[in-house]
Amino acid sequence: SGERLWKELQDAGVERIDPVGTAFDPALHEAVSTAPTSNRSDDHVVSATFQPGYRFKGTLIRPARVQVYSDQQGQH
Repeated sequence: SGERLWKELQDAGVERIDPVGTAFDPALHEAVSTAPTSNRSDDHVVSATFQPGYRFKGTLIRPARVQVYSDQQGQH
């Protein structure tokens, strides 16, 4: 099953990156779109993961493709 395979991958050192709710990190995440927010504290926070990323023993295999909040108020 997929669950068992995933467990084996994790045991082998594969880590899934699903960064919703965390700060956008260009080293780990690829922003494919932005979402407006009026909440300053949400600025540059990941609002959705379109495709999870993966790391293998700390090395990035694929960045997570994400949507990021952008503070529309701060654009003046």
